Amino acid sequence: MRIIPLTLSLLLLSACVTEAGETVANPDPLPALALQQDNPRLALLEHMLAGYFESDVINRPTVCAAWYGDDGQLGGPSAGEETALIARFPQLAPMARCTNTAQGWQDSETGEAAMVFTIHEFACASDTSCSAWGGYRSNGGNSMSYLYNGEWDGARWQFTRDMRIIAE
Repeated sequence: MRIIPLTLSLLLLSACVTEAGETVANPDPLPALALQQDNPRLALLEHMLAGYFESDVINRPTVCAAWYGDDGQLGGPSAGEETALIARFPQLAPMARCTNTAQGWQDSETGEAAMVFTIHEFACASDTSCSAWGGYRSNGGNSMSYLYNGEWDGARWQFTRDMRIIAE
């Protein structure tokens, strides 16, 4: 009777094995949000987050992303935009999870420190040229804000960070 479960296990296991030299294709990576000409602000947020998540920072706090509107109020990506960012960066938490308290930004689920990447004073001179200030806020402190310039190159948004112009 032990032969039947053993045989069945081997058959199931063999279904997972590929022939020598055969490779299993990974699904295509998600297309960059920078490929969407009509949403340069979201593309800039993607650019900033990619730089952070590709770095060698260890013990990262909860990370959220938002931007300031024309009224100076902190808001952020729409639900669909936030979902697209989280699909690209699974380490990113929904903005609703980051709470600004008297002690600074905290993860509302864990009570631990949180970091919020922000964009402010976003403006486009044309359909192909935009700029904004960007940085992050964490535990009551602010990073320096850097001026980002974005240009649509016909296929995607390309951003540069001007290291000479810094604001707090």
